[in-house]
Amino acid sequence: MNSSNDQLPNLGSLQFFHHVALTRSFSAAARALHVTQGAISHRIRALEEELGCRLFVRGRRPIALTQAGEVLLSATTAAFSRLRAGMVELDELRHGVRLSISCSPSFALRWLVPHLPEFRAHAPELDVRIDATDALVRPGIAGIDVCVRFGPGGYAGVDAEPLTHERLTPVCSPLLLERQPIETVGDLANHTLLHDVVLANEPSHVGWAEWLDCAGDTQPIDPSHGLTFSHAYMALDAALAGQGVALARRTLVARDIAEGRLVAPLALSVPTALRYWLLTVRGARETGPVALFCQWIQDRLRSDDRLASPSAPE
Repeated sequence: MNSSNDQLPNLGSLQFFHHVALTRSFSAAARALHVTQGAISHRIRALEEELGCRLFVRGRRPIALTQAGEVLLSATTAAFSRLRAGMVELDELRHGVRLSISCSPSFALRWLVPHLPEFRAHAPELDVRIDATDALVRPGIAGIDVCVRFGPGGYAGVDAEPLTHERLTPVCSPLLLERQPIETVGDLANHTLLHDVVLANEPSHVGWAEWLDCAGDTQPIDPSHGLTFSHAYMALDAALAGQGVALARRTLVARDIAEGRLVAPLALSVPTALRYWLLTVRGARETGPVALFCQWIQDRLRSDDRLASPSAPE
């Protein structure tokens, strides 16, 4: 291309080149762009003719970039990154600043949604979107800014920080205790045990069997009997309705206990290595809406943990 000519190559051709350069494959780029491999090849040849230089070394698998191709890839990477950032800025101008949070349905229903008014008061300029799903969504994908996940950790490729040190303790409705008191572990034999099967196959999972082992129970209690639910929030809803005793993560019941909707009749709480984690794109929590949310949720959970701490020794 003539250096005196300020006209840039066609944006579509640059996009085709960028996909081929990233994937090192004409066929992979064609699938990503929903065009034929022949269309990709034609556009790349036209771009090379326009620029007056070869961009790829043909005949190799995977294909390789020439020196000129490396220079152009660096330029298109920076340009498309800036374009995406510009589109985000335009979207914020049209709709306001948004923050998209992905978490499990139980965390959304039992913790995040009840606390949302506090966060919105803390950051009123933000529009918040909650995506409640059990899928292991990654931040930076499908518009998600922050993920809160319950699990053992080991989340690769993202900034991951533990939010809680989780413990499990029996909880029930105060009305249930009025009908049938629970003063010792053995009294649980007179009640329906409420179970959830979240991460039940994880080695560090704590269910009723593990909790009763830690309690040193000698009473004839079958830890498998009762009602079983797919999600923790369902077991807690059943406990709130007086249907039995749930083994609850302290994070999900701190406010209910503090406000008297649930009670923890037995002092023992059993720790688990499973915990809530805060996941963000690397470097994203330094400034902006993600930073605001990360600092707020860390402070709020620390406060809730103080509310949930039992007065008796664990």
